[in-house]
Amino acid sequence: MLAFYLLLLITGIAAIWGGIKVREEVYRIATVVTGAMLVVLGFILSPSYIQFLLVLLLLGLHRLYARQFKF
Repeated sequence: MLAFYLLLLITGIAAIWGGIKVREEVYRIATVVTGAMLVVLGFILSPSYIQFLLVLLLLGLHRLYARQFKF
């Protein structure tokens, strides 16, 4: 029970990754939605310091990959 949130996060990410590779549209949507629900559940159940680290990681990835416009 200690790392159940980690299992949910990993399973959700794997489901999203696998769902993107599915060729059938209905199965792709169902798999990605299921994966997203698992990621949200894992995020909700994780401790606050893990949530803080995940948010910082996502903000760093966004800053790294966001398109920078030149005016």
